[in-house]
Amino acid sequence: MHHQAPYPCKPSPHHSQNPIISNHLQPINPDSHTTMWLDDPYSVSTACPSQRDSGFNSRPASLRSIESTGTGPIHHGSPSVYEHIPPRLSNDVENTHPQYIELQPAPPPAKPAPSQVMSELLNFLMEDDSVIVREAVLLTHMLIREGGESRSEVIQNRDLITTLLETFSKDIGDGKITHALASLFHSLSQQQEGLRVILDCGGIPRLVSMLNSPDRTVSFVTTTLHNFLIVFQDQASNEIERCDGIQKFINLLERPNDKLLTLVADSLLKMSTYNIKSKIFLQNNEQFIQRLLYIFDTSQYDKLLLTISKLLPIISSGNELTKHIILQINGLNIFEKHLRTTRSIRIRHNCLITMRNISNQATRMNDIDSLLEKLVAILLTDDQQSVICSLGILNNLTADNETNKSLFVKLNGVQTLMQKLMMNADGNDDFIEVVLCILRHVTARHDLENEAREIIRKSYGIGNIIKLLRDKNIKEHWEILKATVGLIKNLALSSTIISCLCEQNAVRRLIELLITIDRERLKISEDNRLDILLNIIIGTLIKLAKDSSCRLIIKEMNCTSIFIRFSNLPSCTLQQSSNILLNELNIN
Repeated sequence: MHHQAPYPCKPSPHHSQNPIISNHLQPINPDSHTTMWLDDPYSVSTACPSQRDSGFNSRPASLRSIESTGTGPIHHGSPSVYEHIPPRLSNDVENTHPQYIELQPAPPPAKPAPSQVMSELLNFLMEDDSVIVREAVLLTHMLIREGGESRSEVIQNRDLITTLLETFSKDIGDGKITHALASLFHSLSQQQEGLRVILDCGGIPRLVSMLNSPDRTVSFVTTTLHNFLIVFQDQASNEIERCDGIQKFINLLERPNDKLLTLVADSLLKMSTYNIKSKIFLQNNEQFIQRLLYIFDTSQYDKLLLTISKLLPIISSGNELTKHIILQINGLNIFEKHLRTTRSIRIRHNCLITMRNISNQATRMNDIDSLLEKLVAILLTDDQQSVICSLGILNNLTADNETNKSLFVKLNGVQTLMQKLMMNADGNDDFIEVVLCILRHVTARHDLENEAREIIRKSYGIGNIIKLLRDKNIKEHWEILKATVGLIKNLALSSTIISCLCEQNAVRRLIELLITIDRERLKISEDNRLDILLNIIIGTLIKLAKDSSCRLIIKEMNCTSIFIRFSNLPSCTLQQSSNILLNELNIN
């Protein structure tokens, strides 16, 4: 059963003419209007539901009339209307049409000769009008940036380069010409031939004089000078130093621009590397050291921190005054902070190297417990370079400081060193020497010295220590021999360890070494180092001779004649120590 429409409706009549191809608008009949003629196909219509357009039938009427294949009448006119399509014009006709002729591009103008361009630029640069001069600089810069023949023409024209350098003086105070020139020379310095022509034309003094410019200009100048230092190294650094450029670089450290500071710091690094005068100047410049450490302490820019960390070892390798300046402005605490916070292993290494350089002047410093704790912790890592540097610092800090010695023992530093020593007994001599020196420091002259000696005894390391008493290549291993004998001398301060030393053949090895050194001494008229080592050996034998077993071994070795000969020397420490040993042996 069909539902009846709620209101009557009439079928839509046919249009007498297709509205798309009609020359005038057709009136809209409200009785026959459907939604397919509306802009919105879903607008409300007053037509009955059967006459409303459905959603899938809501295309434009013209498309439906063309695509219709039904047998019923076509509502929007005869299809013959669409068959009269005008023929397409041939390509020849199209190309000869006036509108195409008018759009043909005009031939490019002839390019002027390079010599003519250079001549015109020179004339413009010599003008008094600053606007013309600046435009000439910008045009020259454009030629440089084009590259190829244009760039080559500029580089080969020495008169033009010289004139450009002289143009710095034509700036009227607004900095526009200076900025344009700085940018130009920066572009020119991107290649070696550009740097060479600037250098040959005396450009470095001009550029150095511009280092007091605003940031946007001085960045170009600094980068250009930095390029010189990269390529020409010694020659560039000597020229910059001659023009007082080192002080101008130092003045730039007051700028707040981190990227500029990084360039300046790296330029100073290269200056101190290639020019000895610059290095000495920086090492003795308190203003520079203070500013450098301030930046290193406050900056968060990684590249700047890394660059400064590379510069610090060079600066800290100077004289005692330089080291005192660094210590007075809290240098150790600044470096320790970076040891704890930085993720860069290179910054860590550079900080440790710097601390090692200045630590020989920090032996009397107090309140460095946290630093000692950090250094001992580094000894447990696998980073060999950090370990070596930490050992060097600890060697200096424990040399003559009772507090540091006791703290080192409390931090289990002695156990750590004995483990390192037994693992590297036949390894690097520098490593072995510094370990022995630290052990020698902490086994005497502080409250926990006996505890330190007992730790060594209980670690079963005495045998490894005695093996280091090599009697061959004395001159090559002199430092290790001195440190080893000194450590054995301290160990002999404990009566419980003397017997252990005797059992490990310490007495025999010491006497064998003494005989070898005495032979070398007789061959050489004067060698103060040999006398020092002989005196340490005899002092160690004095300690060991307090034990009866050791005294018997000394007498059995038939070396008393050497001590008697030494006792007859003119008054000296060797003569005095020999007399003491002879008394211990009851030999007159």
